[in-house]
Amino acid sequence: MSVYLLQKKADFQEFIETLYHGREFIYIVDSKIRLFHTDFISSAESTPIFAGERAKSVIGMMDVQNLIISSEINDPVVVAIGGGSVLDTCGFALATYKKRLDTVFVPTTLSAQLESFFKDEVYLNFDRVKDAMKVRFQPDVLVNIVEFTKTQLIEEKKLSMIHAIAFGLSHSKKFFDMVEKILNSELMSNYEVISHMIFESLRLKINTGQVNVGEESARAFMTASQLNIPYLVALYYGVMIESFVSYKLGFISEDEMNRIYSILKMSSNAHFDFSSAIDQISSYDEPLKMKLPVRIGKTMDYQIFPGFLAEMIYSAHSKGLI
Repeated sequence: MSVYLLQKKADFQEFIETLYHGREFIYIVDSKIRLFHTDFISSAESTPIFAGERAKSVIGMMDVQNLIISSEINDPVVVAIGGGSVLDTCGFALATYKKRLDTVFVPTTLSAQLESFFKDEVYLNFDRVKDAMKVRFQPDVLVNIVEFTKTQLIEEKKLSMIHAIAFGLSHSKKFFDMVEKILNSELMSNYEVISHMIFESLRLKINTGQVNVGEESARAFMTASQLNIPYLVALYYGVMIESFVSYKLGFISEDEMNRIYSILKMSSNAHFDFSSAIDQISSYDEPLKMKLPVRIGKTMDYQIFPGFLAEMIYSAHSKGLI
């Protein structure tokens, strides 16, 4: 996968046409982009696709395939533009299509730009189970356009930093320190700072394992809530709970736990009623395979049984962590 970082939306059209000179394109665009960024891809015919976890489904994937099949272009370059759920849906559709097509992903939210697509996997939800289906896929080209982040509310950008927190906590103390400094200042609205953070995230992820603290718990929370909890909120609680479990097991110190708690609170004041979700999690049979922090920037594999996880959630709640 080739990765590019552009500063402005206006640079994209010329860039992509130069990269694939003489080729024809199919643009599949997040419906929100069609609504709020009317100046983007305005000269090209594009098809909107609805975003969100509920739309990240088999039906959504088949809609994308139907768009490609009904196109009269013989060998198109597929350009998928949108947030993480849109790109997952498009990726799954392309991975299971009858032939390999050249693909360009353009993540449009800070969350999707920080998450990136180095895992070589894309996911679909099924029967309200988070990421129940997966297939190996990676776009040929990933283009991050920093200007998209300028239109996001500061609260949305701060919540998106959960991805950066989870990555730094899992793989790089230096990156974690940088994220903490950004959140602990007035730099979230600084265009150049956000651009630098995205660049550093992409640079580090090229040669780094992609499983992060909080992801396994986040999937469990979303499934238990039948996808009612937003993914970033679920990841927020996932990082919190898995760090708390690590602290209770003696892998990280109280000071480290307090630091993680502090940076999470700087990113969000998220709240979700877990009462029914905890009961659902307690009924699971299979253990959850987590990445627990053993210090900031390093993790270990650890299996947690659902009953124990439920106890940890109750314990964290009693201490006011969630």
